[in-house]
Amino acid sequence: MRRRLAVGIVVLLALVGAAATCSRASSTTFSPCTALRTEAVASPDGTQIAYYGTRWPRPASHGNPNSILQAFCVANANGKNAQPLRYTVCSEKCPDFPYQITWVSTNELLYVADGPVLSITPGSKPKKTGISVNAPSFALDAAGDRLASGANFPGCVTCAGPVTVFDVSTGALVGDVGGKKLDNLDPSLSPDGSRVVLDRQPANDSGKTLGIWTANADGTGLRQLETKGFQPLWSPVGNKIAYITSETSSSGLRLVGAQGGKAKTLVRQGVSAVVGWSPDGKHFAFEAGSGKLDVVDVATTKVRQVLQVTFATVTWAPDSKTLLAVKVAQGSKCSTLWRAHANGSKATLLRHC
Repeated sequence: MRRRLAVGIVVLLALVGAAATCSRASSTTFSPCTALRTEAVASPDGTQIAYYGTRWPRPASHGNPNSILQAFCVANANGKNAQPLRYTVCSEKCPDFPYQITWVSTNELLYVADGPVLSITPGSKPKKTGISVNAPSFALDAAGDRLASGANFPGCVTCAGPVTVFDVSTGALVGDVGGKKLDNLDPSLSPDGSRVVLDRQPANDSGKTLGIWTANADGTGLRQLETKGFQPLWSPVGNKIAYITSETSSSGLRLVGAQGGKAKTLVRQGVSAVVGWSPDGKHFAFEAGSGKLDVVDVATTKVRQVLQVTFATVTWAPDSKTLLAVKVAQGSKCSTLWRAHANGSKATLLRHC
């Protein structure tokens, strides 16, 4: 249930020039952008797609998956003309592949691995932001100037701790939320970054939930919003929060006001994991069982299936009409990139090997 979908961090690259880490012959013979190794994310203006890629086919004798040509890549919105970003190409003793990539502006990406958060501007070397997190994903506010991250990486049963909120431009800690005795997880920031919503669990891997909580970004004003539920996401345009219920064996999706009140049921059951809000706040995407990507209209609660493939990650495009889905690689095949349409029309294959 805690599978990461959409949103978004990347593995720390060995921040050295391409000449120091790359095989010149490999980079001229093969493209490191042929196959996708992470989610694909659209730039804020919708003109570009970024992902972490690798050459394909893999060399028969490559052995170590970290010794294969790979790089951060940027393609046109249609998936064509993919090019590696300078200073990120690697072919030997590379770090693990990225978790998530997030655009903070049309010309800047954020990523992280094993703690440090870094940024990269196409054409420049990656640089440290001064932020370090304890989880494989983070959330940004609408302006991209505040970042929130949960307490721990999945599977760690002794890593209780707070949600941490940082100022992106300075790297300064804004606040700790939730304390050190519980797992404080799945943070989502309000559009203006002043508040955060999260779910809380006992730090013993019991599977129990302590519900949905909100607080100010500096950690003050912590209060319980719902007694049950997890994976909350703040609407990007309003004062509403969507979350997965946990009352039955078949979870649903609900919507509640950020100040509390009666929750509205968006999807009664069959929700496996959340993808997230459309940027305009009118739709919400979620996984509805293996290989089913559905979108619910928040106003009408009408649900529409938009894709039937076993996907690894899904992210919304800024137009709020389409989503980028990376299909899981099967056997010797590689992952493929699809553009799904919120209106349910036929999905478009953008990239395959």
